[in-house]
Order: sequence, then structure tokens, then C-alpha cells
Amino acid sequence: MPIAPLLSARLAVARLGAARTAVLALLLVALLALGAFGVSFLRDDTSSAKTVLAAVSGKRRAPANAADPVDTHLLAFFATLGNRRQNDLHIKLLFDLAKQNGLTLRQGEYQYGYDNAARVATCQVVLPLKGNYDAIWHFVLEVLRTLPFAALQDIDFKRDAIGDAAVSAQVRFTLYLRDIPARAP
Repeated sequence: MPIAPLLSARLAVARLGAARTAVLALLLVALLALGAFGVSFLRDDTSSAKTVLAAVSGKRRAPANAADPVDTHLLAFFATLGNRRQNDLHIKLLFDLAKQNGLTLRQGEYQYGYDNAARVATCQVVLPLKGNYDAIWHFVLEVLRTLPFAALQDIDFKRDAIGDAAVSAQVRFTLYLRDIPARAP
């Protein structure tokens, strides 16, 4: 008599309709999944919390001879910074890159600063460019690739007339520089 349960199930599906049967099937699957995975939610699993607490409290410290990755990354950061004493070469490179990309750059504005917290010197450079839109973006990307210590702060485009092929752009970079040779801060 295994046919009787299948027949009664088919009759129940026919009475309920396909949509209601699908909803009931999804609810049944959800209940089964909750029963299977819900058990782990009810257990008191404090082992990960104890591990975090131990690490924070200092019970699990790395050996003293192991290199601290934070120091390694900090040294790499300071090694990437540009040299402030060579900033005139960096500025000249900006003008050369603009010329190579067919852009008009007559003069730029420069403002120096120093961030005491980060212990880095900064040089904000504002460059008024004129040329093709694609050439300006190519110039910006080339500067960022060539000078890894440069950050694009702002770029503003202006087209005098709709039909003009040339656009004007104000590009603002910040160069992050060090005063001394790269070493641990």
C-alpha cells in the first residue's frame, strides 16, 4: 500500500493549488534548515571570545625576535614618500608629463605644509591644464603611476563651448614628502 500516501499527497496538492503547495514546501525546507543549523546557535560557544580576550590582554604575544608587521608596513610607507629636498624635480616631472600628453600648462600653484601627527611634509600642487579630455585623464593617471607619493585631491573640468574639443581643468595633487632619508619614525 505504498501508493496510498502518494495518492493522498497528489490529492492534497490538487486541492491546495500549486502556489500554496510551493509556499508550504519552502516553509518546510526552512524549518528543516533551522532545525539542522539552529542547534549551533543555541550552544554556548565562548571559545572565540576567550581567544580574542587573551590576545587583547597580552597573554598570546608573538616572540620578541619576530618582526612586527606594523613596523614593516610603516617602514615601507616612509620609504615610499618622496624626498622634500628633491621636490623641484617632482614639479619639473609634472610639467614634463603635461607636455608629453599635449597639454598646456603655463604655471602652477604650490603650498607647503607639515603634518606633525604623521611626521610628513606635504606639497599641494594646483595645475591649470588645457587640452583634450582624454589627455588630461591620461596625464593624471601617469602622475599617480610615476609618483607613488602623490594623491589626487581634486579635479575640475570646464568646457567653454559645447563644440570645443579642448577643455580646461584644475587638477590638485598632494605630494607626501619626507625631510630625511627613509628610516624608522
